[in-house]
Amino acid sequence: MPSLSAEPRYAALARELAKEIAGGLHPLGSQMPPEVEMAAERGVSRATMRAALDRLEELGLVSRRRRAGTRVTALGPSGRGTYLQSLAGMGDLLQYAAETRREILGVHPVVADHAMEREQGLQAGRRWLRVLSRRVPSDGGPALCWTETHADAEAAPPDFEDRLRGRDAAELIAAVLAAWSGRPISEVVQEITASGIPPGEAARALETPPGGHGLRITRRYLDPAGKPLAVSVSLHPGERFSYVTRLRRQAG
Repeated sequence: MPSLSAEPRYAALARELAKEIAGGLHPLGSQMPPEVEMAAERGVSRATMRAALDRLEELGLVSRRRRAGTRVTALGPSGRGTYLQSLAGMGDLLQYAAETRREILGVHPVVADHAMEREQGLQAGRRWLRVLSRRVPSDGGPALCWTETHADAEAAPPDFEDRLRGRDAAELIAAVLAAWSGRPISEVVQEITASGIPPGEAARALETPPGGHGLRITRRYLDPAGKPLAVSVSLHPGERFSYVTRLRRQAG
């Protein structure tokens, strides 16, 4: 299985190009060089360059027209404090972790009950570590999400909380568990639903009035045996977060 931490080349290239656009190398309204020229200049395949430009188009930075080329339409994603995530694989999920900053709000041991088993798939009677956190943009701005994560206590290192606050602060919590326990993440099961922002700790952490529109994203990080290393539930205020999933038609 490919390394979970490996970033797809097209994703890294898209970030490079986005930085160049933001820095003025490709001015607003200008025409970017032809796809084949940029691919040759950067030593990548044309397919990789095309995928990177697709990403920029998803972010609204460029428009692409057949025979008309690629034109710069924005210097950055619209709206300060807004995060647009495009997910094509687990590498992109890790990139979200790298591009935002996690603030730990608390870590507490819990024993799962039947309600937690029914709602989140946590084995009842098993020990978990309840981690409360929020994500903020690395360059400042309002919080993007509030997250409640239940981490398998048996997979957690003794200095788990210190790692989350220190040297592993940029890692996904499940990735920290996988690295220490030797149980790699083989699958992430994700569910997205509409949700209101409830009163209490979530609204306070997000600094937003309760009752507003939001997205609820539940992720189950499974090991090769299909057992969860961690289950996270994140709440995103609707005006601060957009989600893009790319679906590609398979050959044949």
